[in-house]
Amino acid sequence: MKSVLACGLLSGLCLLSACGTDDGDPVTGRLAAVPLIPGAGPDGSFYAAPADGSGKSLATRWPILLSHPFSLTAERSFRGDTPEGSGFDAYGVKKMLEAGGAVVYQPDKLAYGAHETRGRLLYKKCAGSTLPELLCEGDRPQPVDGVYLATLQYCGDAALRARSGFGDEDSCRRGLKFNLICHSQGCPDSRYMLAAVRNEFSGELMYRHLASWTSMAGANKGTAQADWTLEMTGSCLSPGCRSPLVDLVLAADSYRQNGALIVNGSESAVALSRKYMLLTTDMDCDPGAGKACAPSFNQLYPLPVDPEQPVYYQSFSSQIDDISHPCYARNELNWRIVLDREGPNDGNISVDSQKFSHYGPGATGGVTPVLARWVSGRSSDPSRPHPGLNHMAYADSKVPGLDEGRLSCQGEDNSQFRFSRLGLYRDIVAELVLRGY
Repeated sequence: MKSVLACGLLSGLCLLSACGTDDGDPVTGRLAAVPLIPGAGPDGSFYAAPADGSGKSLATRWPILLSHPFSLTAERSFRGDTPEGSGFDAYGVKKMLEAGGAVVYQPDKLAYGAHETRGRLLYKKCAGSTLPELLCEGDRPQPVDGVYLATLQYCGDAALRARSGFGDEDSCRRGLKFNLICHSQGCPDSRYMLAAVRNEFSGELMYRHLASWTSMAGANKGTAQADWTLEMTGSCLSPGCRSPLVDLVLAADSYRQNGALIVNGSESAVALSRKYMLLTTDMDCDPGAGKACAPSFNQLYPLPVDPEQPVYYQSFSSQIDDISHPCYARNELNWRIVLDREGPNDGNISVDSQKFSHYGPGATGGVTPVLARWVSGRSSDPSRPHPGLNHMAYADSKVPGLDEGRLSCQGEDNSQFRFSRLGLYRDIVAELVLRGY
């Protein structure tokens, strides 16, 4: 359960968690082999979710890397469908994918931090209780998590090396790729890693060690919820919009979750703001009237496009269609904040931010290489459509239709609805297998 103090003071912040032709190109050729179905989503501008992957192999060529959202640890992210007390089975997605043949790594970053910090930790996290130690800046750093350690573990296994086509450990370490699946802030975290962090074995930027990138309700353009939090806490009265109050609250929750003393947690609220993502990373600068400010996060770290090392980029979006459903009562305040400022959303992130078809506000700032796809639940009763998916449907929340419709949030009957968190990730990975990733 999240810190009562943190949620009491910062309820909005604490609820953030989160084609071409077949011309021989490795990416478009694989897309042609498994056609995408257009016309999905409320406006028909999305591609449909993957086909049912039941009974199909989940043994991808490259290992899976899961990047967890804001405010949670790895253990509390990517959970299964089976209710366990007040939550769901820990590491449910990882265990299901591994049972189907996938090799899965689920690094634990930090609950709170800027994308740049969490992106570095996604690559390599060391033992310690302070941020410099965790970032491997202390004496005798000992790696304990991240892509770096996953690479050593994977390449140390002869059977896994052979699976990915490597004959020895050295060539494996220099050439291993990953299929990255991210949720919420875990997506900009991973984008920083791809564009700015170098692999210590090959010396190349990390995007050259990526086969595919899948965004699940990614905060790729930030969220008005973070803007609202900065306003309500008066954060921007301090330099860089760094609030001592937010730092104090999140430091306590971070120590509880990560066992580390992190005293700059307010950087996470700043990093998730639309100003930081879309306008400028200098929160003390206001663009306009010819004034030059530092570039935005999206300008600094666009998704790398390299014909020699192509990456398959896709994003999955969803929204709450019926905020009155009992399962979504706790999402209403944040849903209305984002609705008023950005439009349709999942209770935390707008559909536009999730879709990530452009780098700037709306349809501005340049087109991204992302294939936008849509996800929702199902209903067996046409008169009662599924109420949609909230932001944490991809991580650990109660969603109408879970447990074969038996799950109830406040005693309501959800028997006509169907949604499976495990089924969605299974279908995505089964499709990656068919595409050769």
